[in-house]
Amino acid sequence: MEKVSKIGKICLRIITFCLTLVYPGFMAMMSAAGWMHNVGTGSYPAIFRSYAGWMFAGGGLLCAGLVLALFGIRGKWWKCNVAGAAAGVTGCIACMTVLQKFSTYADEHFPGIGDSMKPVSELYRERLLPIAGVAVLLVLLCVWQALAEPAREYRIRKFREKQAKENAPAPKILS
Repeated sequence: MEKVSKIGKICLRIITFCLTLVYPGFMAMMSAAGWMHNVGTGSYPAIFRSYAGWMFAGGGLLCAGLVLALFGIRGKWWKCNVAGAAAGVTGCIACMTVLQKFSTYADEHFPGIGDSMKPVSELYRERLLPIAGVAVLLVLLCVWQALAEPAREYRIRKFREKQAKENAPAPKILS
């Protein structure tokens, strides 16, 4: 059973790493860079500068959460998993909020793209909605690592050391 768990965690790390590079690391950042460029050329209103900033922040938080999760592999750094999960959830919320605001604006102001006149908002949803899946995988990985045997053993050992220190006999005052 331990071997299956170890292989499962390795596979989950690889899948999460690859998907994080593609969606928050590339798609979110490139979408935000495009919005910044279009604001600079005057094609998009100034509010997109804020949207781009939040998308950069959300993508960056998801990537940082992955790095923290990779540090959290070691049992004594189990707190990195907690921070990684929090960063992943916060980054996902930022990206999905911006996606919703952009989609609302795009449906009102932009015509379709291409020969099929596909709505711009639908195009961005296809590119950016998988970020939510990446965040779920990241949180799953962080929880799995934080509750794994090495992390649990480390926490128990530290707790017992703390108890032993508190319950140690007092030093003699008089000899």
